[in-house]
Amino acid sequence: MATFISTSIGILLLMLVAYDVYTTILDDRPRVGPISDTLNRAVWYAGRAVASRLGRTRRHLFLNVLGPLLLPGLLVLYIVFVVSGFASIYYPHMHAKFALDPRAAGAPWFDSLYFSGVTLTTVGYGDIAPVARSMRLVALIEAASGIALISLAITYLIAVYQALERKRTVALSFYHQADEGANVANFIAHHFVDGRFYGVIDVIRPAARDLHGLLESHIEHPIIHFFHPVQVYKSLPRILFLMLETSAVIRVCLDAESYPETCKHPEVRTLESSARHVLGEFVKSLGLGRRAHHGGAEKFEESSRWRKRYEQTLRRLRQSGIETRRDEAAGWDEYRAKREEWESPLKRLADYLGYDWDEVTGDGGLRYAADEGMEEPETSR
Repeated sequence: MATFISTSIGILLLMLVAYDVYTTILDDRPRVGPISDTLNRAVWYAGRAVASRLGRTRRHLFLNVLGPLLLPGLLVLYIVFVVSGFASIYYPHMHAKFALDPRAAGAPWFDSLYFSGVTLTTVGYGDIAPVARSMRLVALIEAASGIALISLAITYLIAVYQALERKRTVALSFYHQADEGANVANFIAHHFVDGRFYGVIDVIRPAARDLHGLLESHIEHPIIHFFHPVQVYKSLPRILFLMLETSAVIRVCLDAESYPETCKHPEVRTLESSARHVLGEFVKSLGLGRRAHHGGAEKFEESSRWRKRYEQTLRRLRQSGIETRRDEAAGWDEYRAKREEWESPLKRLADYLGYDWDEVTGDGGLRYAADEGMEEPETSR
């Protein structure tokens, strides 16, 4: 009976690891295994709890460390589970079906763990060796499992860092043209020369495609969610904000009669719909879909902040010689409606990933929207 229980426990542990490896590394569907999901969320929640007591820059530096630690942490957990699983299979047969050096013999549970560990890592010192055919076969399977596990871990590591590189490339495509912050009006004005827009659609067209590429990377490798760039402009919330705000400003603030080739271009609508779809998928995958209940005072504050940004955008566009919408009141109503649609979920995403809303949007000034996230007074969030 004891042999059956120990062997069953070992097989269950191995099946758990196999399932987690399949769902986390091999399967391309938007799901993650129980081991990796528990590790990622537990470490992230604990890290955010500690980081919430730090100032802005120190918080980003602290959270930046967590993502790279999750990958080796997951590999260590896999190794612990696999070693323990095979050790549970060896344990009932230890000493009886193994040849041991008398000087190395110890407690059966310790010898089982030791033999499982050196077999998984293919070290094979030879002080303990299986003599029964069944145990020799199990040891062979474990050695092969160790090689496969390490190979898959290296492949996964490479894939994750390639996805992170693509993410940084997308962020840089908007960064320098948006006044090295979140200034969408400057991004649009950057492409306005001699009364015409040049190249703005050429920037917007690949942006929608890049967004879907980011979504697929996060679906295939959910651990990317927990890689927290110190530079805010490389963050996912900033990328989504710039694309949503850019499409809103082009469609709402510019004079459609003066620039029909820009305002009415289908790529602008495609960018907006793509960004909203990607945002919704991220919110759903991270379980952030609960709606925030705003009181009257908070709604008034949001409306005032949006109004200020709307007026600043119009002013900056006019300073660049760009014709703005003649009916400002109607434009404001449309702008407010668009911000109401996507700001709340994007704000929840930014908070979950450890970013303050003002540094994502630049509403607190471009000092906190710029690349390094300058230090603020050491107060709690």
